[in-house]
Amino acid sequence: MKNKIIIFIGILLSFGAYAETDYIDMQIMELEQRRDALKNEIAECEKNTKGYKIAGISTIAATGIGVYGNIALHNEIKKIEQSKNGGGGFVGGGGGPQADTRPPEQKANDECQMFCADMPDDAIAMGCEC
Repeated sequence: MKNKIIIFIGILLSFGAYAETDYIDMQIMELEQRRDALKNEIAECEKNTKGYKIAGISTIAATGIGVYGNIALHNEIKKIEQSKNGGGGFVGGGGGPQADTRPPEQKANDECQMFCADMPDDAIAMGCEC
């Protein structure tokens, strides 16, 4: 009878160990699945990162080309200005637009005369005397 009890206890322990081993295997499989899913996410992120790197390099290259073009344009303008001024460079003064110093009444009268000559109907509608 003792032998039967010992055999029965041995069988119970082996089933318990088998059930525990099965549970551990399930956990390992679940962890492997999570690991594979995370690897796939990382691979997707790496693809996006490569795209962003390419876009960044392209932007920097385009900026460099723009800067080079602006410098070349500035140098060309500088050459033209020097040739106009007799090679002396920019002297300054007198080159910009002149300030309008007419009184407001004179400005309005001059504008009316311009419209009266070209578009008399519109000038009368604006309040000009043609």
